[in-house]
Amino acid sequence: MSAPVRKVAVVGGGVAGLALAAALPPSVEVVVHEAQPERAGWGSSLVLGPWVRPALHRLGVLDAMVRAGSPVGPGRLLALDGRPLTRAHDPHLLAVPRPALLATLAAVVPSRVRVVHEEVDDPSGLDADLVVGADGVRSRVRGLVDRDRAERVPTPWVALRGRLDAPPHPGTVGEYWGPGLLVGLVPTPGGGYWFTSHASAAAPEPLDPAPVLAEARALATEAAEVVRRLLADAPGASATRLWLAPALRRYARGRYVVVGDAAHAMTPNLGRGAGEALLDAVTLAEHVAGGGSLVGWQARRLPATQAARAASGLVMRGALAGRGHALRDRAVRLSPVGAEWPPGRR
Repeated sequence: MSAPVRKVAVVGGGVAGLALAAALPPSVEVVVHEAQPERAGWGSSLVLGPWVRPALHRLGVLDAMVRAGSPVGPGRLLALDGRPLTRAHDPHLLAVPRPALLATLAAVVPSRVRVVHEEVDDPSGLDADLVVGADGVRSRVRGLVDRDRAERVPTPWVALRGRLDAPPHPGTVGEYWGPGLLVGLVPTPGGGYWFTSHASAAAPEPLDPAPVLAEARALATEAAEVVRRLLADAPGASATRLWLAPALRRYARGRYVVVGDAAHAMTPNLGRGAGEALLDAVTLAEHVAGGGSLVGWQARRLPATQAARAASGLVMRGALAGRGHALRDRAVRLSPVGAEWPPGRR
């Protein structure tokens, strides 16, 4: 950015878009374009790691997130049949309901920010010095940053998700790995949530949960009792295909920049998606406020997030192959958390 940014158009009012709108300085005029505001009430829990807390503090929402969330607590990696692959350990993660996270971010967006409920078909027509694509894996802004990598990338995997009315027993919390099926149990305030992943040819979208659930049950015939019982009941099951952002070589070009899932949508295996979106937003706001270049911001954010994108897929393949925790350890080493805000603080 060679000239001061006076007006920013944010396409998308999800985690990254709202966090950016809240963090940008008062000298900048901000317009958020959100096509589906009703989606703020959708979704299960998002996992936030301790490296995200400085960004939450910068946004003024750390205490609210701690109140709204639930510590994930000690959990284990287990084989699908229930044999432990690791000892129970506490990664100090916080599970926050997605609606609560979005509502909290919306509450700290200044009143000077204008929110427009409209679909942006052509982001190039927006009147702004900086157009930020916070528009998810289907991003339309991404094509203006890298026209050869505009389209989202399909995976062979589908996910089932649902909520639990009561917290899972502490001894069952964790992930159950393959072969062929990944199952997770996580506590949340007042209950919990569960998820599964497996390869499936189910189509088209939106997916009908019933046949996807039948596939998961067939893969779980020799699974641990807690897994079989969960899939027999399948409370609140929803089904989605997992999609990725393409492997990007840049996040910024001219006046266009992508953040969050628009830049690095990944499989959920490392629990990094929401946290990286928040870090993108806060660091980008910092660069705008300081008059820094988008190239400098990109150099700070692209390596860590693209590494996480690749490593999360590696973990998914390993989990479904039932190859144990060594592969997860390798993936974590390949994608260290090293771009927290501010640098060096936890």
